Amino acid sequence: MHCDCRTDDRRLAVLAETLEGYPEILTFAEQERWTVRRDFEALILDVGGESRWTGVADVAGFLRGVLDDGRFASLRGAWLDRHEPLERQVVKLIHARTLAEMSEVDSSRLMPLLRDGRIETWFQPIFWAGTLEPWGYECLMRGRTAAGELVGAATLLEWARQEHMAFMLDRTAREAHLRNAGAATLPAGVHILVNFLPTAIYRPDFCLATTMRAARESGLDADRVVFEVVETERLTDRAHLKHILSYYREQGFKVALDDVGSGWSGLSLLGDLNPDLVKIDRELVARSVDSPLHREICAALVKLAQDAGELVLAEGVETDEEWRTLEELGVNLFQGYLFGRPSPEPATTSAVAPRPLVARGG
Repeated sequence: MHCDCRTDDRRLAVLAETLEGYPEILTFAEQERWTVRRDFEALILDVGGESRWTGVADVAGFLRGVLDDGRFASLRGAWLDRHEPLERQVVKLIHARTLAEMSEVDSSRLMPLLRDGRIETWFQPIFWAGTLEPWGYECLMRGRTAAGELVGAATLLEWARQEHMAFMLDRTAREAHLRNAGAATLPAGVHILVNFLPTAIYRPDFCLATTMRAARESGLDADRVVFEVVETERLTDRAHLKHILSYYREQGFKVALDDVGSGWSGLSLLGDLNPDLVKIDRELVARSVDSPLHREICAALVKLAQDAGELVLAEGVETDEEWRTLEELGVNLFQGYLFGRPSPEPATTSAVAPRPLVARGG
């Protein structure tokens, strides 16, 4: 019988053959105040109640996101009684099961796609204003079922939330995008945008270790890789996000901020984070055509960003009117169905031809 064990009278023991083989988890355990029992090679933590961990699937999803498959597979788990000393619960440790078995993730819809490497990269082109020459590509994830059916990004994210696997999906997609971009035939010097969820990264030094390795192995120049913050509306810890972005930059990468203009959080983040690239929200792009107020907001964003040395991208551009309006405001880059849809094969030319340059503000 499945039990998510969200009661207040139980704890989870995570067992390893030797904890010394998991230095990053020991570091995290110390930060999170997990109990470390080296005499039993065990980490003990509370789940449910007021804990950040809703159940064993949540813990397993996090550990899958920061460990390689072999080390995760060797971890076992056992439920403990909160009120009994560990020494009196040794029999529970002896009969511990693998964390994968406990969390039942192998029966999920998402796990087979991740396990079998069926996360794909679809490239949506981004073009320079004016010339419409390619500046880069945003890497968008898709899944593929065993039957060959395509699974969209929104569905993958929903499955991940339902199955407590956001950590693993985010990591797997990042690494797949880097590998696939490195293997793709791309125009020389273009950039690659790779999305990431800040809420899926607890400590960048070990949560991003496999991402950094994938980036190195891809052969991509670090300064051509842009890690893009998504779901800014969910952010509650700005200092944590700044720490993640600093880590990316220390490794030589660039960073981007998504959906600027969609809310006060995005606007204030722009001032705090100084990203290399700012993406104007699709809704703001659409409303700027008919609303003088929204055009003024776009103009202010363009000036603020460019005064700080940042590039500005209008995303979700679908009509000629949107293109013309944002071009006249001085936007540097364009992305949207008007110019090119996501595709497994990177498009190298825009779907529309460049227009003669127009005077701005006319």
